[in-house]
Amino acid sequence: MANIPFFDILILALIAVFILNRLRNVLGKKTGNEEDLAKRYSLKTKFEETKPDKEIRLKQKVTNENELSPLHENRDFNKKLISIKNVDPKFDLNNFLSKAKNAFEFILTAYTRNNLKNLEELLDPTIFKDYKKDIEKRIKNNENFEITIIDLKDPEVLNIDLVNKKAIITLKYESQQIHLIKNNKDEVVEGDANQILDISEKWTFSRDLKSKNPNWTLLSIAEI
Repeated sequence: MANIPFFDILILALIAVFILNRLRNVLGKKTGNEEDLAKRYSLKTKFEETKPDKEIRLKQKVTNENELSPLHENRDFNKKLISIKNVDPKFDLNNFLSKAKNAFEFILTAYTRNNLKNLEELLDPTIFKDYKKDIEKRIKNNENFEITIIDLKDPEVLNIDLVNKKAIITLKYESQQIHLIKNNKDEVVEGDANQILDISEKWTFSRDLKSKNPNWTLLSIAEI
């Protein structure tokens, strides 16, 4: 009776060995489908953009361009504005035009008041040199130049460009002004207080979009 458990254990052990051998033979056997299974379940080591991803990305780009298209009715200007916003996302044409209108009056005021410091901050060195020469001549002759702006229309965009991350925008200004030159006795030596001049000019502004300086520089002024 004491030997029965031993024989039971021995039989169970033999059965276990038999089963393990059978499993080993089955699991170790090649079925010919290993390569297909590997291809099906293996992970790609290289990320590739699928066609649907490409289509979505392209649609998003077109959508962004369409969102920017209302910036100006001129298509060529729109392309330039999009390029500018890609470099400086904060750029806003309407805001620029509003400040450009203020800059027109600010620069003329600084010019008539002989304020070289303010002019130097906003003018290109070439045009500043000409303004400085005129101011020094007036001071030497004890003369004052007065400009009264009767009317100033909103500036109109004539051209937009982007060169080496530098935005260049040319605007058309139409205004009505009265010009007077007075001596140190406040007597008019040139001009007529009753004569209103219709003046049409194009001003070209420039700004390095990568610069921390937010100011635009006046490059040139020309009559139209």
